[in-house]
Amino acid sequence: MMLIRVIATVTAVALFGMLLGAAFGWGAATIAPSFFKSVMPWKEIEPVGFATVLGAFGGVMCGGALGVFALILQAIADWRKRGKEG
Repeated sequence: MMLIRVIATVTAVALFGMLLGAAFGWGAATIAPSFFKSVMPWKEIEPVGFATVLGAFGGVMCGGALGVFALILQAIADWRKRGKEG
């Protein structure tokens, strides 16, 4: 695999995870805003924005990890295929 393809794949999967995580955070804060208001009781926060950013962060982490895992599995499958051919 080329390095550019690896970087592009992990970046694309992480960005897709960011979009899904942000959408989930926005939906969760829209349904239950009081849950996100009590995260820091000493500070007043805007629940929809906080949940959207938190969801986007989690989506980037999970999406990036999923992309790396998929590339590792693809590398192992290619390695095993080359071993059986040669």
